[in-house]
Amino acid sequence: MSASAPATRGARPHLRLVSSTLQPLKRYRIVEDWRRVAAAVTACTNDLSEELREQRWGNVDEALRERRELLTMLSRMTLDVDGRRCLVSLEQAVDESERAIDAMMGTARRG
Repeated sequence: MSASAPATRGARPHLRLVSSTLQPLKRYRIVEDWRRVAAAVTACTNDLSEELREQRWGNVDEALRERRELLTMLSRMTLDVDGRRCLVSLEQAVDESERAIDAMMGTARRG
């Protein structure tokens, strides 16, 4: 909306609608989306640790695959600076935990 200058002094300004082709910023939606995927990765990690604690070895591979798929999805998203930092941190944590799980699964298979 814009106000036009009054023609005479003391007259009320008239409001007129102005059309625009501007679109609202979608930046906040992008930030929200990567945070949801990152939260899903951490939730999947929680589920994975529960499967390991309860020694449900058959579900471990499925949880590992699901977590990797979520991490891949996150890596393909448009990320801001915080999103990229989050991705790097999650990738490092996932790699480290997968090495530990491989060691545990090797021990569990032999035992």
